[in-house]
Amino acid sequence: MTDLGGSMAARAEPYTAEEIAYRARALSQAHPLSSLAKRFVDRVVGEQRMAQPSPEVGVWAGAAVQVGYCLRRVEEAVAGVAFEVDDEADQAAMEELDEATRLIASDLRGEDPSSHLVIDVERTVEGLDRIIGTEVKKRLDHWSEDLDADSRAELEEYLTWWVIKGYAVRVAETTAQARSAG
Repeated sequence: MTDLGGSMAARAEPYTAEEIAYRARALSQAHPLSSLAKRFVDRVVGEQRMAQPSPEVGVWAGAAVQVGYCLRRVEEAVAGVAFEVDDEADQAAMEELDEATRLIASDLRGEDPSSHLVIDVERTVEGLDRIIGTEVKKRLDHWSEDLDADSRAELEEYLTWWVIKGYAVRVAETTAQARSAG
């Protein structure tokens, strides 16, 4: 398992959303994806590079998926939960993961995301918001003069979806792992 940037063991005071978002961004740099999640991200990037007007937007989607995935990994570390994911998963597993991820991401964007969160709903939502804000700033600020308000809002929504989808990828793969182990 990839080191999560120092000990994430339980401590007297809870980790803040800022701390888990920071650790998720740092972990994202280490490419801590399972084999299945890596194939998922590669597929997303390939599809989005072809579907978007600018290929770099597809790369943004992949980066957003990865950092969302890492937020969930950090939460697992904070909670002391260690999931190992089957690296021998086949294409059928990829399709199952994609479908489960789509449903989980939709639920997470709904009014009650608590059924999919490991630790603390408010902190997780705030952590996701911080990550999304960072992704938007990093990707769109240098285009601010070239984007009208509608285009910016559309790209913000696009990045939001992919961060949440990344979080959902980890939820889906660990939920499937827990089901098969239990």
